[in-house]
Amino acid sequence: MSKQGFRVLDSDLHVIEPQDLYERYLDRRYARRAPRPLEARQAYVSNWIVDGWVFPRPIGRGRPDAESRANVVLKEYAAAHFDSASQLRAMEVEGLDLAVLFRTLPVVCVDAFDPEFAVGLCHAWNDWAADFVRPAPERMKAAALLTLHDATLAANELRRAVTDLGFIAAQMMPNPVNGVNLHDPRMDPLWAEAERLGVPICFHPAPNNYSDTHFVNRFLTRPSATITGGLNNPIELMSAIASMTVGGVLERFPRLRVGFLEGNCSWLPWLLWRLDEYWKMSKSGEAAQLQALPSEYFRRQCFISVDVDEDQVEYVIEKLGNDNLVFSTDYPHSDSHFPEATDLFLKLPLSQESKRKILWDNCARLYGVN
Repeated sequence: MSKQGFRVLDSDLHVIEPQDLYERYLDRRYARRAPRPLEARQAYVSNWIVDGWVFPRPIGRGRPDAESRANVVLKEYAAAHFDSASQLRAMEVEGLDLAVLFRTLPVVCVDAFDPEFAVGLCHAWNDWAADFVRPAPERMKAAALLTLHDATLAANELRRAVTDLGFIAAQMMPNPVNGVNLHDPRMDPLWAEAERLGVPICFHPAPNNYSDTHFVNRFLTRPSATITGGLNNPIELMSAIASMTVGGVLERFPRLRVGFLEGNCSWLPWLLWRLDEYWKMSKSGEAAQLQALPSEYFRRQCFISVDVDEDQVEYVIEKLGNDNLVFSTDYPHSDSHFPEATDLFLKLPLSQESKRKILWDNCARLYGVN
């Protein structure tokens, strides 16, 4: 297809989960606990209730201007219930050759869920996603939804999704579950299995997390959509990068590829400088013994996504180069720039080489596709 002569791979194209997903796909053992719509779906709003927990968690008034625009721009796709055919039409409009599909509302974000149920929710989503991409597997690939309630169970589900369903990545929230950080050795079974399977771990924050460690929960008493929406994803990804680099995960698993998605990239040079600076001062007292600086692990094994209108990416490339950046349109979310997202990115003041790498080459390396 190509767009202005560039092949385009969307590293993080979203789907809208249908209201009957869990009714149809969740193991019958959990029928009474199955996520159910809280109210009738509007063009873009999806509300679930799971074991008394409401998703998305009510925090502020959301983005009313963006949602009003989405109700107009996405009207055709909403009328089709965001099905596979409409997903392909949207990809045609944006000029996407290939896309890796991610969830919209991960209803697993409750620390109190027992691990088997949490993984059962992931299992159901993954089975549904496998059916969703079936009409066009050469154009749509899926990332397996996982949860860190239990790393061994998550590793088993990842293996099933890759070997039985043909998925090419794992997607998960970056924040700890029940206080267990990403660099805790108890998480190693999952990292080991992803490395063995040759698929990347992709961290994608969620704004609706019922965890004491989640950033947005600091603002429940006086909510602000600007504060939580503006800061949640970058801050959660910063913490995840620190865990995976300074925490020693990438030292222990040198062939593991990791993506940090939908949280901007402009802050990355500062963060890597800061981690390197503190590592040099503190390494003698650190539990993880690294053989390189945190920034070197990032350059070697990690990728981060660029927002399509993120004009500060030119300074990221000036500091860090263009080998670790990937592209995403964020369709069909209310704050996406669909259907002009790809065109907006192509207007950024970047070289042709950088655009080519970000739009395709780096994404292809992250996901192991040609």
